[in-house]
Amino acid sequence: MLLKETVRDIGRLEGPLSKIWLVGDAEAELEIPLDILNINLNKNNTLIINIDKNKDQDYKTKYDIYMWGILYNKNNDITYISIGGLIFKIKLNLPYNIGDKLYIGIKISS
Repeated sequence: MLLKETVRDIGRLEGPLSKIWLVGDAEAELEIPLDILNINLNKNNTLIINIDKNKDQDYKTKYDIYMWGILYNKNNDITYISIGGLIFKIKLNLPYNIGDKLYIGIKISS
């Protein structure tokens, strides 16, 4: 599933964590350690997000960020994915099931 999103806002959480609010194909919130990943992200940046059950063998060349998580809850057209404890909340009923391992690739453009 491919989503085109725009960074609406970026906030700081505890320690090195940031929270990114996204709008576009779906409203979404993503917790991510931008500083540790050495990623510079700004408001209005465009993110192309690919969510798939299959690992992309070319992820190193296609994406700026690549990770995997487990879909742990679907509730009222909101999908929750845990990425090592970090939460990716997507206001969209994704075509996956609770317990599915999902690979998430993010490409940043300005």
